[in-house]
Amino acid sequence: MAITALLISILFPALASARSSAKALVCSSNMRSAVMQFAEFAAGDAPSGQGDSERLGKFRFQINDAQEQLYRLDEFWDAGAATTASLGANNSLMVCPAAPGKLIKRRGFPCSSSALQPPEDVSIAFNMRLYRASIEFKGKQHFSGVATTTVHRGILNHPYVPVIMDVDGEEAVQRSIDPFYTAPPLKGVDDAYADGKYWMPSDRHAGQTNAAFVGGHVLRSAQPADEHWDWSYQAEAGR
Repeated sequence: MAITALLISILFPALASARSSAKALVCSSNMRSAVMQFAEFAAGDAPSGQGDSERLGKFRFQINDAQEQLYRLDEFWDAGAATTASLGANNSLMVCPAAPGKLIKRRGFPCSSSALQPPEDVSIAFNMRLYRASIEFKGKQHFSGVATTTVHRGILNHPYVPVIMDVDGEEAVQRSIDPFYTAPPLKGVDDAYADGKYWMPSDRHAGQTNAAFVGGHVLRSAQPADEHWDWSYQAEAGR
């Protein structure tokens, strides 16, 4: 009995570590697939089209349409006549297998807390600088309007721009902000993100965060804001 207990005490942490590593690898694989779909969307080659962004012409799109395409929301709904559908790591690239809980998506809504519940279980977010640019107005930094902010197809020439990453949905809810987007403050830059309010990465992978990039690669870091990643790239306002 004592030997059995000793073996269990030795093996259990190793098994837990192996499971954690496996989930991190699945997360990385899913993110890689997601940014490959993003690149296809940005290039205008997605079989499902670009949704509402098609009105902008072939060179521009709005990041929320790319997001809805990955979640299969709104005009990209994939659950037939059903009004709701469950999302988990087994059937969605946008749910981290190491995150708690599942998401329920609702038909007929764009990506928001109305479309995905519960918001605290959102585990992957888009780079918020692709959603709302920081612009100067009357000497102060403000967020650009969502309706007038677009991403140019030229983003595909910037492989180190982060597209999606692990996010802490619970922390976002505690801050009363949208968990679907996140971006860090930039050192030495006084922009609309400088207060860090919208920066809530999750270090659920053994203290590290997964991030996937325009170039199709996935990197992991314990300090994602301090890496030499292209966090300064942002969408264009007023288009």
